[in-house]
Amino acid sequence: MYPDNSLGRSKDDENRESDMSRIKNEMDTAEKIFYKELSSKYFLLDKFSTSQLKDMCNNLLGKGPDIEYYEDKTTKKRTELPQYKEDYIHFIIEEFRFSEIKEYALEKRIVTSHFFEK
Repeated sequence: MYPDNSLGRSKDDENRESDMSRIKNEMDTAEKIFYKELSSKYFLLDKFSTSQLKDMCNNLLGKGPDIEYYEDKTTKKRTELPQYKEDYIHFIIEEFRFSEIKEYALEKRIVTSHFFEK
């Protein structure tokens, strides 16, 4: 059997490398956008109350941050840890783009359009 190209690599190998390269580029782009928007997301979400953050999670995702537990080593009793405003902020930062948070904030009148003017 002869190779599909002069380097001895099959077309499948080339396609796989091409797909991997495309996926890597998409991931790099998403990561750059995430870090570019990070401070803006945090600044905006800090204007929300805890109940508004909970409502956003429930209304748009149907869930919030995962509940964490503390287990006492001696009694083996598990206690649910409380969720704070920061837990919701970090969860939303991971799940939403800035434009989605902005749209929600304007729709629910958490901030006005003047908030976004420079």
